[in-house]
Amino acid sequence: MADSRPQQRTEPLIVRQFMERMLRRLQEVLRCQPVDLDYLHFVLSHEVGLVRSFANVVELPQGVVRALSDLLRLLRLQEESYPAATDAEVLGGDRGQPKLVISKECLQNLIDMQLPIPCVAKLLGVCKRTVYRRMREYGLSVTGSYSNLTDEELDNLVRSVKLKMPHIGYRMMKGELQAMGYRVRWDQVSASMHRVDSAGILERITCLGCVARRTYSVKGPHSLVHVDTNHKLIRYGIVIFAGIDGYSRKIMYLGSANNNKASTALGFFMSSVEKFGFPLRVRGDQGVENVCIAQCMFTVRGCGRASYISGKSVHNQRVERLWRDVWMAVTRVYYELLHGLEDECLLDPSNSLQLFCAQYIFVPRLQMDLNTFTAGWDNHPLRTEQNLTPNQLWTIGLLQYPVAAPENLEVDLKC
Repeated sequence: MADSRPQQRTEPLIVRQFMERMLRRLQEVLRCQPVDLDYLHFVLSHEVGLVRSFANVVELPQGVVRALSDLLRLLRLQEESYPAATDAEVLGGDRGQPKLVISKECLQNLIDMQLPIPCVAKLLGVCKRTVYRRMREYGLSVTGSYSNLTDEELDNLVRSVKLKMPHIGYRMMKGELQAMGYRVRWDQVSASMHRVDSAGILERITCLGCVARRTYSVKGPHSLVHVDTNHKLIRYGIVIFAGIDGYSRKIMYLGSANNNKASTALGFFMSSVEKFGFPLRVRGDQGVENVCIAQCMFTVRGCGRASYISGKSVHNQRVERLWRDVWMAVTRVYYELLHGLEDECLLDPSNSLQLFCAQYIFVPRLQMDLNTFTAGWDNHPLRTEQNLTPNQLWTIGLLQYPVAAPENLEVDLKC
């Protein structure tokens, strides 16, 4: 009884502080008129997530919890009710129902992206039967887009990928083959990997652990980009920089360098901006290497709207998940190689000349392997997204939720 009294006195204080904090955040959003619905959705998603995680610790007013959930549900309903960005043209006639005209080029492009037919129908704003009818009229086929490979040819391709990335699994293998221009069915990939690398499959099953992660939700591509640096090879002066789109998991950049400077991180970030455009928000850790990226985002997207979100790496789950696969496919090979050279007394990390030589030799090769990994990652099917790939999710998301370019593009940053 004595132990429970301090907790009973503390709980109302925690509830009041939590409510006051939530009220301040919502007031900040509503103070800017017109209201930024995307930012409101972002804040509500975060607050509702916190409310649910605290449910077993403190009891919040149920009216407030219901109001937050209802408002978030209304925002999501509004997003889902947006019309399709690519509408079919309606061709009227003298008799009968008007015909929905879909250009052969548009339909061919969507099929070439390997999108499921229900997804194609949703993007075009028509039903599945209409898509199938137009495919028959134009002589298009999904099955005809698969590569015609013998088992021996497929096994040779799988071996070539395994030589560069010996620890990758089924999904990344399918993505690598897709990046090489081969569309192969799941059963073919699985059978080939069992023929070529049955021992490796058993090793991955026994070695890989599963990590429980929070449910992730953002509106669309460019809503939130996660950035981070990886220091697995820092003993040899090699750092890997990454940025990944939170919605689609598409890699914005993945590069290696021989330093951990803020200017280097900004260089990789700006290269992705030139290629894909500015994101609405960026999340990164509190490391000094992200200072220039934060300054850039505040300059371009503005302050007071969470343009750059800093926090612990454990909350940067998209890029933390990416690092595991980068390690299994690429970094682990260089880690073992460099440590092996050191164990054989062929490389001394304390010797600046030897370190320079190691960086001169391995950084360009590491970058080539990271580029290969990126192509495979962007084409690998995601189990939690109906087996759509990051490239497919990126394209679909931009069609449904396009992001306007910022007005202030003249950025003069000195890093």
